[in-house]
Amino acid sequence: MPADELESEGLDPAQRKRRLIDAVKALTLRGAAEQPLVLIAEDMQWVDRNSEEYCEALVDSVAARPLVLVFVHRPGYVAPWQDRSFHERLTLEPLSEDDTAAMVKKLLTARDVSPAVRELVVSRAEGNPFFIEELTRYLRERELHEGAQASDARIPATVHDLLTARIDRLPDELKRTLQRAAVLGRDFTLTLLERIAPPDVDVKGDVADLVRLELLREKDVFPDLRLSFSHLLVQQVAYDGLLLKARAELHARAGAALETLYPGRADDIVQDLAEHYAKTPDRAKAIHYLERAGDRALGLFAYAEAGDYYRRAVSLLADGDTDAVSRPRLLGRRGDAAYARGALAEARGHWADALAAVDAARERRLAADLQRRMGVACWDAGESDEALAHLGRGLAALEADTANLEAARLFQELGRISFRRGDHGEATDWAKRALELGGALGAADVMSNAYNTWGVALARAGDIEQGATFVARSLETALAHQLGAVACRAYTNLAVMYATIDHTRSLEYCREGLALAQKIGDQLQQSWLHCTLAGGHCTLAGDYDAGVRAAKEAIELDEKLGQRNHLPIPLIILAQVYQCRGEYEPSAHYYQRALDVAESVGEPQLLFPCYEGLATLAIERGDEAEAEAWLTRSREVQDTTGWSTDTFLVLPFLC
Repeated sequence: MPADELESEGLDPAQRKRRLIDAVKALTLRGAAEQPLVLIAEDMQWVDRNSEEYCEALVDSVAARPLVLVFVHRPGYVAPWQDRSFHERLTLEPLSEDDTAAMVKKLLTARDVSPAVRELVVSRAEGNPFFIEELTRYLRERELHEGAQASDARIPATVHDLLTARIDRLPDELKRTLQRAAVLGRDFTLTLLERIAPPDVDVKGDVADLVRLELLREKDVFPDLRLSFSHLLVQQVAYDGLLLKARAELHARAGAALETLYPGRADDIVQDLAEHYAKTPDRAKAIHYLERAGDRALGLFAYAEAGDYYRRAVSLLADGDTDAVSRPRLLGRRGDAAYARGALAEARGHWADALAAVDAARERRLAADLQRRMGVACWDAGESDEALAHLGRGLAALEADTANLEAARLFQELGRISFRRGDHGEATDWAKRALELGGALGAADVMSNAYNTWGVALARAGDIEQGATFVARSLETALAHQLGAVACRAYTNLAVMYATIDHTRSLEYCREGLALAQKIGDQLQQSWLHCTLAGGHCTLAGDYDAGVRAAKEAIELDEKLGQRNHLPIPLIILAQVYQCRGEYEPSAHYYQRALDVAESVGEPQLLFPCYEGLATLAIERGDEAEAEAWLTRSREVQDTTGWSTDTFLVLPFLC
C-alpha cells in the first residue's frame, strides 16, 4: 500500500486513536512472539474507555498466540469481550464462614477464634476480605477479640466507620500527614507531599510510620519515591475528614508546588493541575488548566473526558463574565469533543451555544470557523440547505478578511457540497479559490480537498481522464502530507472513475483505499469503498453474493454513524442486485428506502438511480403510467444539473 509510513499528523481524532491502539497492540503481540506473556489488569471497573478499547482489540488476538489476559474487576462491570468463546469468567464468591474464621485466626495469630468473635466478623463483614481485615484489626487494637467483649454494640457497623475510627486514633501529626496525602490523590510522590507540608514536619518519618501501619504503600522508588494508599477507601475517609477551607488551601498549595516542580512541563501534569485548581477559589487558573486538560484528553482520544473538562471550565465562568472569547471557545471545544465521539446532535448544540456567545465583530475568524463546523455537521445529518446556510454565514462573518485558513476551509467545503448538490460549475469555482488560497497559506488539507472536488466536477462534466488526473494529485498531496481521510476520499473517487477506464486499476485503488481506511479507522470512507467494491463485484465479476455482503456492511456503518448523506448508496446497490436477480419485491423495497432518505438529502446522484430503478421495475410489471412518472422525475434531475443519463450510469457515486 502506498501509505505504509503514514503517521498520525493530519488524521482526524478517531483515526489517530485507531492508529495508537493498533501500535500498542502490535508492540504487545511482538512481545508475545518472543516469549509467552501473561498480562494482568486490576480494578477494571475504573478503566477508561481508551484502555478498554485497547484491551478489546488485544482480546481477539489471544486465541492464536501464547498470550493470557487476566482482568480483575468488581461485580457490575460488563466486559465487552464476554461473549468470546475463549473467554472464561471466574467469579470470586464472598468468603465462607470457615474461610472468614481462618482469615481472622491468621490475622490474630491465634490458635483458635472465640465463637463471639467469629459470629461478629461473619455477620458484619459478610465475606468481604477488606472488611474482615479492618474489623479484625479494630478488635485487636482495642483488645476486644477476647470472648464476649467482641459483641460490644459500639463496634463500627461499616468499613467506612472502621477506617474513620482507625484514622482518628492516629497521633495528630500522623493524621494530618495522611490527610495532606489524601488531597494529592490515590498515588503521589514523596517530594510533592513534602512541598505542601509545613517546613517543621518530618514527612519522611510520618510516611514510614504510615507504611508500617499499612495505610500507605511504597509503589515506586525511582526516580522519586511514589506512594499509594493501601485502599481507595482509606484515601476517601482521610479526605472527608478535612474541612472545606483546609481542602481548598491544600489543593492550592499542591497546584503551586506542581508548577514549581515541573517548569515548562505543565502538559505532563495538566490533569493534576486542573483537578487541584478546580477545588480552589482561583477561577482563572482553574479554567486555564481545565481547558488544557480537555485539549490533552482530546488529543489522546478520551472524548468523554475531554468534554467533561470543557464542561467544568464553562461552569466556572461567571454569568456576567466579560470575557467574550473564553465562553465560545470552550463551548466550541465541547462541540468538537462530542462530534469526535459521534454525538452529532450534542455537538451541534454546543456549537450553536458557542455561536450565540461569540462576539462576531471581535472574533470574526472564530465565528466563521464555528459556522463551518456547524455546516459540516448539518451535511452529515443530511440537511444540505442548512449546511450551505451555515457556510454562507461563515463567509459573511469574515467580511473582507478572507486571506486566512478559516476562509480557505470554507471555500473547500462550499465546493464539496456544491458538487454533491449537482452544481459542478459552482463546485469548480469554489475549488479553484480554495486551491489558490490554500497554496498561498501552505494548507495541504485545503489543497488536497480542492484537487479532489475539482477532479470529480470535471468527471461529472464528461472529462473523466482529466478529472482522474486532478484526483490523483489530491491523493499524491494527501499521502505526502499524511492526510489519511483526504487520501481515502481520493482512493474512493479514483476507484469509481477507473471503473470505466481500467477495471483492474479501479479494483487496486479500491482495495488500497479500503486497507488505508481500516488502518486509520476512517469508517465513513470504509462505507464508500465497500459500496464501490459491491458495485465491482456485481458488474465486473458477477459475484452478487459478495456484492450483497459489501453493501450490507456499508449500510451497517452508515446507520451506526448517522450518515444520511451516504446511506442511500448501499441501499441502491442492494436494490440493483436484487433487480438483476429478478427479485423485484425486495428490489422495490430497497429503492424506496433509498429514495426516502435521498429526497430528504436532495442530492442528484442519489435521486437519479432511485427514479431510474423504480421506473424499470414499473416497466417489468407492465405499469407504463408509473414508469413514465418516475422517468419524468429522472429527466427533471438531469435538466437541473445539466448531467446526462450516461454520466450517471458511468459515474454513479462520487464523493
